Amino acid sequence: MISRRNLLRTAALAPAALQAAEAGFEPTGLRCEYAVDPLGIDAVPPRFSWQLDRATQSAWQIVVESNGRPLWDSGRVTSDHSTQVAYAGPALQARQRCVWKVRVWDSSGAVSRWSAPARFEMGLLAASDWRARWIMSREPEGDSAVRTLPGPWFRHVFRLTGRPQQARAYISGLGYYELSINGRKVGDHVLSPGQTEYDKRRIRRLLYPFDDQTAKRVQYVTYDVTGHLVEGENVAGVVLGNGWYDQRDRVVEGWLWYDTPRFILVIEGDNGELLAATGEDWRVTTAGPILHNAIFTGESYDARLEMPGWDATSYDDSSWNRAAVARPPAGRLVAEYQEPNRVVETLHPTADGVNSFDAGRGVSGWVRLRARGARGRKVTLRFREEQGPDYGQADSYVLKGEGLETWEPRFTWHAFRHVDVIGSTEGLELDVRVVHDDVARAGEFQCSNQLFNQIHETYVRTQLANMHGGVPSDCPHRERLGYTGDGQVAAQSAIYALDMARFYTKWIDDIADARNHATGFVPHTAPFEGGGGGPPWGSAMVLLPWYLYLYYGDRRVLGRHYDAMTAWVRYLGTRTDASGVVVKEEPGGWFLGDWLPPRKIKIPPEFVCTCFLAHCADLVSKIAAVLGRQQDAAAFAQVRDRAASAIEARFFEAARNQYAGGEQGANFFALAFGLVPEARRRAVLDRAVQILEQEQDSHFDTGFIGTPLVLDVLTEMGHSGLAQRLMNQRDFPSLGYMLARGATTLWESWDGGGSHMHPMYGGACRWFWQGLAGIHPDAGQPGFRHFFVRPALVDGIDWVQASYRSLRGPISVHWRRQAGGVRLEVEVPGNSRCTVELPGGRRREVGPGKSTLEA
Repeated sequence: MISRRNLLRTAALAPAALQAAEAGFEPTGLRCEYAVDPLGIDAVPPRFSWQLDRATQSAWQIVVESNGRPLWDSGRVTSDHSTQVAYAGPALQARQRCVWKVRVWDSSGAVSRWSAPARFEMGLLAASDWRARWIMSREPEGDSAVRTLPGPWFRHVFRLTGRPQQARAYISGLGYYELSINGRKVGDHVLSPGQTEYDKRRIRRLLYPFDDQTAKRVQYVTYDVTGHLVEGENVAGVVLGNGWYDQRDRVVEGWLWYDTPRFILVIEGDNGELLAATGEDWRVTTAGPILHNAIFTGESYDARLEMPGWDATSYDDSSWNRAAVARPPAGRLVAEYQEPNRVVETLHPTADGVNSFDAGRGVSGWVRLRARGARGRKVTLRFREEQGPDYGQADSYVLKGEGLETWEPRFTWHAFRHVDVIGSTEGLELDVRVVHDDVARAGEFQCSNQLFNQIHETYVRTQLANMHGGVPSDCPHRERLGYTGDGQVAAQSAIYALDMARFYTKWIDDIADARNHATGFVPHTAPFEGGGGGPPWGSAMVLLPWYLYLYYGDRRVLGRHYDAMTAWVRYLGTRTDASGVVVKEEPGGWFLGDWLPPRKIKIPPEFVCTCFLAHCADLVSKIAAVLGRQQDAAAFAQVRDRAASAIEARFFEAARNQYAGGEQGANFFALAFGLVPEARRRAVLDRAVQILEQEQDSHFDTGFIGTPLVLDVLTEMGHSGLAQRLMNQRDFPSLGYMLARGATTLWESWDGGGSHMHPMYGGACRWFWQGLAGIHPDAGQPGFRHFFVRPALVDGIDWVQASYRSLRGPISVHWRRQAGGVRLEVEVPGNSRCTVELPGGRRREVGPGKSTLEA
């Protein structure tokens, strides 16, 4: 165990010249790989970040200890970087436990106090570190879309001669696992591990053609199990669920399952001593109470088949079978990076008629049941979305008849507001368990317009309900797929509202894995599970890494995925006709441009997709420049210019100053992506405004991809009042229309057709932050090292208050109308700078702390 006292001794390592008088401040908010004291990481080298209250940093020093001994002392490094600072000491080893601290010098040369110590621990870094074998039940399973086998239960007894001071469990279970030791569940994760391209599979009956050239990886999780172990006999127990690995219930997209459930587990003690590991000496049964478990159709549980004490030492497992050694999945084992799924909230539903309950809002998760009844009585819970169907979501529980019984499922989740109970019981009680990836809230937004506040919170609720296993789904019930188009459109809204750094880092890896490594094609879902789309979907391969760089200053993600980003742009270049217009994607695919406008699609997909070719080429040119690849930067700039020229030649209508017919946001696509020659930008904008005001009565006529672009362009080019009117509508088509009809989560379509829990139109909510609050990152100094505040002081809004917890610290903007003008308060985190832009072209540079301005 590394003590704080031992860590503090390392200050003596610093040269005498560094032993200056300490200033009255110290770094706080220490993170390693975006996490607080992470356990079991495999990022090499790991990166550090810290926050300063008001200081501007001129230098830093990091000291790292391992096992009470100095490991790395950076010395004084002249740099103002306080995020994304990479460890540069001796190579880190598997299982290595480290403690680190940092101090900084401010702009005057004063040195801070040392920060409080923080920790990180490496996981298993190589295949040879896994001194165990994958195991499974010996039960055979047919190769069909019907699964009938119950879930397998495993146990293993192992003896310890003494209790270790530190013990770790490293586990991966496909599709899902639950681990217990000596009768207690380990950790608070549910639905683990995260969803990835796990393994090779024989894909059949696809709705859309797909050439499977994906890369494979499997996540594992590290747990501190020190408190679970005892001297003498111990028992490890594992239950497996099907998850996505053996998902056979919904096959409309195709037969996409991998194989039957399996897992690998290593338990280690002090100095890596092997305490237990999976192998043929484990015992297994499928005679347990979980008769069926599936993501889409729920869980069936028969309490009469429970095995009391099955994970305790005294249990008689003589009737169980020996486990079978399983084929290892093709995916390499990697540490889980994103936040895990957890039960994040418990709600108490109200009665909504006979045997029906209302959670009060749309949620994802499940129900905890408490009931009494006769042995063998069956209770079925049916889950219905708000104003919608149940999508086949149901759980069932058979009572054992032993007084008050409490149960909740392990290996499924539902998306619902209403729960119908079928089957009578005595004293029935339900708790709604809200479940999603446990990402922290990063931002808060409020203003004087209550509709805007409701839209924002409705979006956040919808986004969270669609986050499971590190994948942002389109909807959490009907499809549950990581649609890349939906995800990239909503990404900036999500970043302002939630701490998305770890989540998106993982999902970008999924997108890169799912692509065709031979052609560069990026599919419409990641991990790949079928689904239609077009080039705006695959463009997530470029947009998501760019956003991580822009908002978090993450340069590593650009380098890691540079080949995938360039391959995508080159792929789009092979999808054009002779004039340079993108006219196709994969054979047999949908080739979508924008999607789900309020009326029949008129905007040509060829136009939208060529705009995305230009936009992606432009971003890749910028990314190449960031990475010092100047020749590539010039080459991709030319790709962008050729695409822009093709758009001008094919789609621009000079007589009307419009592109592609002008409807459904066509002019806004060209303006947002910088494709309109400067000399006619104003005329093209004026035509777009005319269409919205005169032909659309100041309502959106765009699909989910074009909608946020409309707001971006209007606000940036002096029409923020029209943007405000679009967002403030309450009749069809508008976000207010959804809320006026009782929505507590956003809909898939403007008219309410399809799912009622789709976050994609939430892409418009970035306007609350970038438009009304005016908070914009600076691509030249990313990660809010410098940023802009240019609030839209629109009529009809009396005040706006927004706060955002950046990696550098809190940013806030508060403006309020008062007699004679507007009072604006801006908070800038330590070691950051901000340029405030006010009406009339006035600019003011402000540094760390709070500043008040009059507009």
